[in-house]
Amino acid sequence: MKDLTQGPVARHLLGLAGFMMIGMIVQILYSLIDLYWVGRLGASAQAAVTLGGNMMMLTMALSQMLGAGTGALVAQAVGRKDHEEAHYLFNQAMGMGLSVMVGFGIVVGLVQGAYSRAFSADAETAGYTLAYLRWFVPSMALQFPLMAMGAALRGTGNMKPGTFAQIGSVLLNIALAPLLIFGWLGCPRLGVEGAGLATLLAVAAATVGLWLYFLRPATYLRVRPRQWAAHAATWWRIIKIGLPSAVEFALMGCYLLFITVVLRPFGAAEQAAFGIGQRLLQAGMMPVMSISFAASALAGQNYGARLGHRVRETFAGALKLGLCCTVPMCILAQLIPGELIRGFSSEPAVVSGGVEFLRVLSLNLIAVTVAFSCFGVLSGLGNTLPTLISSATRIALTVGPAWLLSYHAGFRPLWLWLLSVAATVVQMSMNLWFLRRELHKRLGPAVPAAVGAVS
Repeated sequence: MKDLTQGPVARHLLGLAGFMMIGMIVQILYSLIDLYWVGRLGASAQAAVTLGGNMMMLTMALSQMLGAGTGALVAQAVGRKDHEEAHYLFNQAMGMGLSVMVGFGIVVGLVQGAYSRAFSADAETAGYTLAYLRWFVPSMALQFPLMAMGAALRGTGNMKPGTFAQIGSVLLNIALAPLLIFGWLGCPRLGVEGAGLATLLAVAAATVGLWLYFLRPATYLRVRPRQWAAHAATWWRIIKIGLPSAVEFALMGCYLLFITVVLRPFGAAEQAAFGIGQRLLQAGMMPVMSISFAASALAGQNYGARLGHRVRETFAGALKLGLCCTVPMCILAQLIPGELIRGFSSEPAVVSGGVEFLRVLSLNLIAVTVAFSCFGVLSGLGNTLPTLISSATRIALTVGPAWLLSYHAGFRPLWLWLLSVAATVVQMSMNLWFLRRELHKRLGPAVPAAVGAVS
């Protein structure tokens, strides 16, 4: 356990985010390498992996419901120096994670065939998508107990075990993916299916590794299976904080499916271009996400200890550090988008669509950085409803007009990307207003300088 209520806020934020960023950087490397190998199989295979990846938003939605609540409540218990409460919350989260894992695996396993056929541009892409999901769905189900363990550790200020587990998982995935996709070194040649199997084996290894860490006698949080049984009041405390984040990610998943449907008339090449561009921007945002999670733990502990000035400092530090990460990515996307896309596909139609996507959507990175910084602090305070409202507003402002414009004879994907940029600026402005209001209500009338400056 690390006490985040003492010492410089900036140093804590850098330390916590630094460990998570290491894992995120490795995750970026895996994501891009995986996309590179699948790209050798053609545009249909890339589109299939993009469709499979869209289902990951459902996993992220449910895991955020578990992770945001667990991390915030454990952090606040640690800030109050209530060790026993932290133990109990962790084990309740484990019970919830295992329950969701089983339910998710059954439900998604039943609908994966219908999903593949409904959203694929052609029969070949649908076949690839189903093959990928056969192994990818179980790997997504394992994310829930993994999230419960990682979020609890994050609440205690200990990022090392989760980061090391993530790094090990990603490195194993990087090693296994080409072997199983192309049948190297005597392995079976499984194509797209091999990419899904590599992910499952890697996630399973990370889950086992982190589980073994909790069995160590010196671990601050201990596994107590007798406390896994559902306690309605405690589960509701976790869900109440995490549910807005879950709904937000679910809306994002629906938004990605909407884009997939809108792009369907333009063929698999446009879907593949969107998939590559989206992965690249997600790679650029991973450091910001790690900073946001670190800010949540830092704000949570200091709020639990009633140190309001340190909560405000957390937002300022998270925003500055986040901008240092995203501004370079934005510049690269403007200057060399073609080179970035051609690293994953040589097909002219894919490159053309990807360049257009990157040049426009990279403008979102700054606004998204501000929004994530607000989310981190609000999550630590235990109130994620404001970010749900702003996210839902952004999606509504994009989907509604885009749906109407898609019936226009001259509709182009560019119109959708421009709408997204404008809507994200609205989301950023709303998050800043919500954060200022929440800080004033919970911590007193002082207005944080960073929020005022950004406004």
